Amino acid sequence: MSKTEYILPKRIPDVSSDVINAHTLLCEKDRQIALDERDVCKFCGGYIVLDFGRELHGGVRILCHKAGNGSAKVRIRFGESYGEANAATGERGACNDHAPRDVSVLLADYSDLTFGQTGFRFVRIDFPSGINVELKSVYAAFTHCGLPQIGDFTCSDALVNEIYDTARYTAYLCVQNGMIWDGIKRDRLVWIGDLYPEIKALSYVYGGADEIKNSLRFAMHTNPQPGWIQRMPSYTIWFVLALYEYCFYTDDGAFLRECCEYLSALGALFDDCVSDNGRLLFNAKRGEGKPIFLDWQTADLPETEHGVSALLKIAAQKGIYLCTKLGANCDSFRSVLKKLGRRKIAETAYKQITALQALSGDRGARACAQEIVRGGSTGVSAFMSYFILSAAAIGGENTAALNMCKAYYGGMLSRGATSFWEDFRVEWLSGSGRIDEPTPAGVKDLHADFGAHCYTGYRHSLCHGWSCGAVPYFIEQVLGVKIEDAGCRKISVRPDLGELTFARGSIATPYGKITVHAEKDKNRNTVTQIEAPEEIRIIQN
Repeated sequence: MSKTEYILPKRIPDVSSDVINAHTLLCEKDRQIALDERDVCKFCGGYIVLDFGRELHGGVRILCHKAGNGSAKVRIRFGESYGEANAATGERGACNDHAPRDVSVLLADYSDLTFGQTGFRFVRIDFPSGINVELKSVYAAFTHCGLPQIGDFTCSDALVNEIYDTARYTAYLCVQNGMIWDGIKRDRLVWIGDLYPEIKALSYVYGGADEIKNSLRFAMHTNPQPGWIQRMPSYTIWFVLALYEYCFYTDDGAFLRECCEYLSALGALFDDCVSDNGRLLFNAKRGEGKPIFLDWQTADLPETEHGVSALLKIAAQKGIYLCTKLGANCDSFRSVLKKLGRRKIAETAYKQITALQALSGDRGARACAQEIVRGGSTGVSAFMSYFILSAAAIGGENTAALNMCKAYYGGMLSRGATSFWEDFRVEWLSGSGRIDEPTPAGVKDLHADFGAHCYTGYRHSLCHGWSCGAVPYFIEQVLGVKIEDAGCRKISVRPDLGELTFARGSIATPYGKITVHAEKDKNRNTVTQIEAPEEIRIIQN
């Protein structure tokens, strides 16, 4: 069930000179309008920009004492960045898509009203000239799922800790209305491909939340077979992987049986769309002639097919596992796997494709890891970060992977991010400013001046759930905790601290919390302590 918290602004980064007593909006007061209010902020025109300190989902609650002769229309603009809050609709990508961020509303005397539902950190309010308006308080009405945090992670590196907390918070913000969204400002949809890293993160931190199952069920109900889920071949593949992650974590046999017919139909669809020599026939079946989407950084590139082929190979393996568990026919998934085994494997320069080739077994893990870490964080993508970092770690490059993670996600944090973005490239840091302050002359606006495809400029989402892949990476590759049997009945623990001196973390399981503390002794050997429910078998060697 959703919860709403009311949060005061943390600072006022900008206010027009004619506004009186602006600082009072930073002070906690009774959250009720009285007939006589003395400590109010007074406007007769002008504007104010409020910073609530972090990315939030919801709207703005305004306690208005006086509004002209009884009412006054004001303009409210929400922004995930300072620049977006000050931008007009149509300016540098600023828009009202999916959730209006630029609206005019009516305030009334003695009113307590809440406006808007979007993702934001900043709010700008413009007041009509010549009309007196008195505000007692302005709060962010922060609406969130209220899931209790069970899992956690901390280590000897403060930046890594901040990355974990921010990635966890990003996934948490996207759990809304009983579903898991991709973004809270734009793409407030259940994108089934984007769901995969969110399922991984949310399971470790919050357990097998009902919102995961709700989202998978919603995808089935709104995308009847035969046909591509959400019109996208790759997202149809991701459904199988997402279903596997949820069912393997929870061992929810009843839900898996509910999905049996749908899963079988997907296997047949994939089998029909792979040639005997392993080529993907998706575009012909789709009828639109568009390249197969993997992520934004490889969008429209022909090399993407190599990554999607590897992804389908992984999904076919998982499909066989799920069908076997159901006692269902695996022939379609086995056929897909056999045909994909005949395709020609090609190396590419793209880290996400190389990572999938390593994880699918198409290419050697060691060689792929060395290619992935070459060039550092250049080429890391928000959606595919979990796979890129994990493949590097599995191939023996975990120290380099951790440094890539720090450079990539730390780059966003260094410019004021409090949640992780739809896309980010470390090259954007050169010559650009922060997202939480005005952009100086001669400096690029990190929000407005970058982005591509559908997310140019201020349309770019700065809170996108698919960017939370650092959470499962830290848990699985640094803390070394991996689920080895359905329902978490068997878990292996093999920490790889690299240059860290210690790491401590917990994950949620159906049996309760498992906690691992790994620390290097004076000889630099890793000593591990584990606390786990008795139902879970722990493997360390």
